[in-house]
Amino acid sequence: MKRRYLVGSVGAAAAIVLLPSLSTTHTAIAADGDTTYGASFPYTRYEAERGRLDRAHVVSLDESLTVDKMLDSTAIEAGEQSYVELEGKGSSVSFTAEVPGNAIDLRFTLPDHRAGSVDIRINGEKAATFNLSSETAYQYVQKSKAFDEKKDKLADQGPIHARFQFDEVHTLLNRQVNPGDTVSVVRTGSEGYTYGIDFIELEQALPEIPRPDNSVSITDDDLTVTEEVKPGEFQTRPVHACANDGKDDSEAFLAALKRASDEKKTLYIPRGTFEFDSQLVVRHSPDDNHQLMIQGAGIWYSNLFFRNPNKASGGIVLEHTSHDLQFRDFYMSTNLKSRYDEGANYKGFQGVTKNSQFVNLWIEHFECGFWMGDYVNQIDMQYTENMLVDHSRIRNNFADGLNYSQGSRDSAVRNSNVRGNGDDGLASWSSHAESKPGDPVQYVSNARHTDNIEFTHNTIELGWRAGGIGFFGGSGQKAENNLITGNFEGAGIRLNTVFGGHNFDWNLTLNKRASIQRNKIVRSGTQDDYYGGSRGAIDFQEMFGRIAGVDLYDNIIVRPFAEDIRSDFAFTDKEKKLRGMSIGDNPRRDWDGYEPQHLVVNYARVNGKVDRGIPEDANYSLHWWDGDRVNPVDGKTHRYWIPKADGVQIDDGMEFSWEGNKKVYNFTLADNPQYLPISSTRFFDDYSYQGEMARSFQDPNQPQTVIRFWSHR
Repeated sequence: MKRRYLVGSVGAAAAIVLLPSLSTTHTAIAADGDTTYGASFPYTRYEAERGRLDRAHVVSLDESLTVDKMLDSTAIEAGEQSYVELEGKGSSVSFTAEVPGNAIDLRFTLPDHRAGSVDIRINGEKAATFNLSSETAYQYVQKSKAFDEKKDKLADQGPIHARFQFDEVHTLLNRQVNPGDTVSVVRTGSEGYTYGIDFIELEQALPEIPRPDNSVSITDDDLTVTEEVKPGEFQTRPVHACANDGKDDSEAFLAALKRASDEKKTLYIPRGTFEFDSQLVVRHSPDDNHQLMIQGAGIWYSNLFFRNPNKASGGIVLEHTSHDLQFRDFYMSTNLKSRYDEGANYKGFQGVTKNSQFVNLWIEHFECGFWMGDYVNQIDMQYTENMLVDHSRIRNNFADGLNYSQGSRDSAVRNSNVRGNGDDGLASWSSHAESKPGDPVQYVSNARHTDNIEFTHNTIELGWRAGGIGFFGGSGQKAENNLITGNFEGAGIRLNTVFGGHNFDWNLTLNKRASIQRNKIVRSGTQDDYYGGSRGAIDFQEMFGRIAGVDLYDNIIVRPFAEDIRSDFAFTDKEKKLRGMSIGDNPRRDWDGYEPQHLVVNYARVNGKVDRGIPEDANYSLHWWDGDRVNPVDGKTHRYWIPKADGVQIDDGMEFSWEGNKKVYNFTLADNPQYLPISSTRFFDDYSYQGEMARSFQDPNQPQTVIRFWSHR
């Protein structure tokens, strides 16, 4: 990583400011021999059916029922196909915490158009209250249609199935949870219907991210917009966003975005909920390799809420030239209640971009989490290239979690959780779309084929329509080391040519492969895909062209609802040779569990107690290792560290530099760090900068103490 060093004199000490530049995007590539699967996340799940119940009972899927009745059950949508019903006010389900935490996510179900309330209690004391509602859930699926109400079904199109029956809420707790504490979900509502609790996920939220240097905040007081009030007459007026005030913050967000882009600064979204009545259109034309970062305070702190439920009234739109972007560390949700017969045009992110990253985002309740593609005439087409979604949570959307379409290339999703979506969890559709008669804009895109789309080390779970992963034409596809669970209404992984566009012959033409390897697929596939068809845990289906150039190896299949692997064609040697397909061992292991494999969660300990979580990409050389513990609930390794900044000894005779309101001391990076005097140390000649961190205990009324670490060249 390149760094720029600024040195200035401050009293007797030198002020050393280190500004890391952003690294370039790179897509995920799973190494051969990597037998791990699933995403690595810091939460621990506690299934309700394994909790302690008070005036509650377990509801499980009855697999002796007919297929139709199983598909109409609520339990089939639950994690591990079981959940707990709380029967009345005061009923509860309780768990013993195995790991520390200060934040919780709750997955629940209520009848359609109903509300309720629960408390989260720690050792009997209230730590949070959730007001529950099913208004942003529930769809009724009848073949290719999804309706908002059951009464809207078509008379001649067969049965209709209630889906999207579970939803989620989350919050920070008002106290720390320690191992051994009792965490309870207690019903406080007295309505005449039951509440369903699927699971809780407890985690140690990372600390709030402060406003970076050289940044613009959407709450700055000096933001303005200029608008034309009469032909040729312009007026400038102030705009301002304020968290939690219930007002539309769209103008302030876009004004701050423009200033950050123009001035080559970071756009900062501070703590709080900011509300929007319209789509946010991002325009950023990169100049001099400037990457625009849109930085939140963290997924548990910064919330973007799109409150307008109408078509095309929410989400972030990436305009044609909006490249070199980085969105990170915030939560996005909506008030959307309908897919509008596939016409909602209400994605978390949509459009095209190049050289952009989306990191540590939580995207929920949109039509789709991401839909990347341009829909214009061929001469105006732009394409998504070199895009990465990493360490994000894409949950409870009406349709796809993510779809790279319309010629997207060299793009990836890795280490992300994709849950509860109403179409393919992760997909790539090699479409070449054109408008339909009556569309407001007429076009023929003739889009190129998709190429080099990779989905690696993701956990994709509890989808209620279509596939966990779907590839629909193109070349160089990769699905490796993913964990796919509970995709009960479609395949775990599907490759097909059912949708119009480029087929898979590009793999043979370009001598490329579709690699489907080392995935674990649990309780997926179906005997009725809403059309009466069967879909395997891994499924191949042909309509507009053949499937070709596929490597299928070492995928573990656990208790599928239908076949292990299903295809429209025979896997004879002749057929495989004709299609350039290579199929190896894909074992059935019905005894395996649901959990990701070989995952590690890291914590900082201060005075023997967990103080905070540590990000995966942190510099661990700035810590002392303090032991591992394997969590018996999910098999994750919980690793504990002591920050070296807390262990160094500081006295009044040591030299320091002032940097804003910070006192910065310099030490060597070693098991026993040694103090480095500013006046007699040749930092740039003899040492290399290794990182810095604030001490854990700080007096809020005093300057912050920061320890900067160096290693001898």
